Amino acid sequence: MAKFSGYKRRCASLEAEDWILSIRKNRVIDGFLSKPSSSSKRLLVVLLLFATIQVVLHRYVTPKNDIVAMETVSPPPQRLEFVHITKTGGSAIERAGFEHGINWGACHYTNIKEVGCSNPDIEYTPPNFQSYELTSPWHMPPSMLSEYIRNNSALGKNPYDGADLFTVVRNPYDRIVSEYYCPWQGFSPKFGIGNKTKTQDINDPIKLNNWIKDMITKLSAAMKVFDENNRDITGRIIKRKQGKKYNKDPGILAQKHFVNQVNYIFDNNGNVIVKNILHYENLSDEFHSLMKKYGLSDLELPNKQSGGVYTDTNSLEKKMTYRELDEESIRIINNFAKPDFERLGYTMVEKKFAEDYSLEATVSNLH
Repeated sequence: MAKFSGYKRRCASLEAEDWILSIRKNRVIDGFLSKPSSSSKRLLVVLLLFATIQVVLHRYVTPKNDIVAMETVSPPPQRLEFVHITKTGGSAIERAGFEHGINWGACHYTNIKEVGCSNPDIEYTPPNFQSYELTSPWHMPPSMLSEYIRNNSALGKNPYDGADLFTVVRNPYDRIVSEYYCPWQGFSPKFGIGNKTKTQDINDPIKLNNWIKDMITKLSAAMKVFDENNRDITGRIIKRKQGKKYNKDPGILAQKHFVNQVNYIFDNNGNVIVKNILHYENLSDEFHSLMKKYGLSDLELPNKQSGGVYTDTNSLEKKMTYRELDEESIRIINNFAKPDFERLGYTMVEKKFAEDYSLEATVSNLH
């Protein structure tokens, strides 16, 4: 009540100041001054006294903190959680959060030296086999994670419950080239087991395009088989048992790399569940604006060259770009990632890229 009464006193005092000013400028109603009577004089004196008291109360008595509080009080920002789509700068975001005491993405589940995660808050034991359900839950689309948690207690609690969500999206052409260089699932994975490609020239456009065609073909087939065998007629995921020797999933599916980005943003009914969509093409500025909105202005992304996550800062070689994609790769990417192009506002090309082609999104269609 103190804040509200202070607000009312301020309104009254401002009206009183206007009243006094109007008298000084002789803009008082004619009825008071043209033919003043004794009663009108007494009324005028009372009004002047009341106005003076209000001015004094406002300037010398009303606590200023009362007014400031009334004008600036707002509800505390909602808890913010990060949805990690592969190859969109997510590890850098996880590092930025952890350096300020916030667990996001993988940091909820495990210790990752390269990211800096060292204090997980969700009990999780990674499987010793490949599983779309259990492997790397931080890369699981939120709607699917909710279904899996209902079916399997091994995934612990859902970090997204009760939070506003944010994610980063990226042009599909650019994203798949980044997948090619990925140290986990790319052409020559740094962390791969038994990798036979480490001695090959990785910056070869022929290898890039062959890898893309092979990867998307295998991923599409694996997703089709999974949907046919593990969903009921309503589309809900069926509870199943998995182990090292049975019901394993292909690694390309379990690791969830290059899964379409719209799968993370919408639920099974087409409703938007990720409230805040950032773009990789303008990530620093958009990330800063979002952190400011949620009262996290101190969070900043690490410099990609000096402190990037999974970035080879010692390598001076120039990497290939989306402009090395051939016509067949473009066609395959268009077919697979069509929902991303259509819903996220990225421009799809037919055969080759024009000189002025922009990786940035235009108008998204998220609603």
